[in-house]
Amino acid sequence: MKMKRLTLILLVVAVVIVGGTAASRAISGTNLPFAAVQSGSMEPTIPTGSLLFIQYVSGEDIVAGASPVGDVVIYRPPAEYETMSDYFFFTVYNPTPISHRAIMKTQINGTYYFLTKGDNNAGPDQWPGVPSSWVPETRIIGKVVFFIPYAGYPFLWFKNPMVVAGAILILIILIIIPIGEKKEDNKFEEKPSENKKAL
Repeated sequence: MKMKRLTLILLVVAVVIVGGTAASRAISGTNLPFAAVQSGSMEPTIPTGSLLFIQYVSGEDIVAGASPVGDVVIYRPPAEYETMSDYFFFTVYNPTPISHRAIMKTQINGTYYFLTKGDNNAGPDQWPGVPSSWVPETRIIGKVVFFIPYAGYPFLWFKNPMVVAGAILILIILIIIPIGEKKEDNKFEEKPSENKKAL
């Protein structure tokens, strides 16, 4: 019974995770509906370790301005080599996307460009006087619609291979222990029948 219960629990968890992931992607309109804040560049507005909820939005609909008016957007920084690995349950971008506030906005040849800045940073991410160096709307994944402070730490911990290995080990132990208990119960059930034969 214990093994069946554990299997049922694992099955329900798997269904919830798969269903939740599919639903969150559909609702957010992006393959990165959640993200964890790794630095303090947006503090005190968004603390380190916060879990961000991201929604796709067009460049035209992004509001730019000083805190707290401007939208906090998450964008892919320019890099010589970029990779994107989509594992359905989570997406890994290299380099890591940045979540900063859009403080200025302009349009060049029909494309919106944004000057971004972390609330806790002294200066903006790009050159203010060179709009072509700003973030084009094509590199913006979405905007932060809300966040839960410190709820993103588990996501950051699971980036550590040692933490992942420990979690897998614990899961294996939780599966093996009920199996061992079941075998012990079977042994005790067999003993009375053996005694009857001896009589």
